[in-house]
Amino acid sequence: MANTKMAVVALLLVAMLVASSAPAATALCFHDCYNRCANGQVGSLSCANMCTQACVVPTTLPDGTDLASLYPGSGN
Repeated sequence: MANTKMAVVALLLVAMLVASSAPAATALCFHDCYNRCANGQVGSLSCANMCTQACVVPTTLPDGTDLASLYPGSGN
């Protein structure tokens, strides 16, 4: 029983670590994507649009299901 509790706590800690690092990864993704796409240009609208779509962390599944509703206590 104690091993199960420890495994659950470890899993929750890892999940919290991953969730807390997601916004930083998204910000780095956009900056890196834009630099590669624009190749030194400033104000490239097509690159900005593409990188925004490529680096956004989705909040819904393709079928329209809200991800927050899948996990109890996640805000909805």
